Amino acid sequence: MKFPAFERKTDYVCLYDPDEYTFTQGTVFSSETGETKHRDYKNKVKEEVVMHSTSKHVRGPFKPYMVGALARFNNFSDKLMPEAKKAAQKLGLVAPNYNPYMISAAQIVESVHNIERMIYIFEELLRRGLKDETRERQTLAGWTTKLPEAEKCWGVGVVEAPRGILFHEYRIKEGVITNANCVIPTGQNLANIEEDMRALVPTILDKPKEEITLLLEMLVRAYDPCISCSVHMLKVDFI
Repeated sequence: MKFPAFERKTDYVCLYDPDEYTFTQGTVFSSETGETKHRDYKNKVKEEVVMHSTSKHVRGPFKPYMVGALARFNNFSDKLMPEAKKAAQKLGLVAPNYNPYMISAAQIVESVHNIERMIYIFEELLRRGLKDETRERQTLAGWTTKLPEAEKCWGVGVVEAPRGILFHEYRIKEGVITNANCVIPTGQNLANIEEDMRALVPTILDKPKEEITLLLEMLVRAYDPCISCSVHMLKVDFI
């Protein structure tokens, strides 16, 4: 499998768990600035409106950053399952990798990791033995499905979606959500995509227009943006 030759180092942001290659729990980790508690995510994540886009852009404390499969791989590839590490080796993917086109390779590696992880979980459940725990849960002291009542409350959640880390924050007053904010992976990657393009274009100006267009479209699609259709996200004009 061949990928275009291009590299640009950036900040790589994802969840961190000391015990596993995580998607659902942990602290927020930046390759540039280290760990942050998820409730303090706004210290690392700066949303902004830009004149040339209808979508908000996001930057870290100092510059744009990347989220997603390659960010997770670059930060914590040592925590991958064994077969996933073999897949990375076959694809020529070694951390740290600064080629955004290799996001697709990192997604393949993560697919292998997740399949292997699922098999491990199933085998562990079978080893322990299955039993009906419904009655046991219902008799636990304090077990309830009723949410606690509070005049005001606030919470932040964070999870790794396939495209990258997702922050969601809510404020509730007297049982009503009064404010909600979701910082989605695509929005976090947009500024970084633009920085990649600024670095890439000068290196490919000697190529035919069709190849330049293709390389730029491939770059956008590598990030797998969720903007209606990534095929139409980019229009290349030659002036």
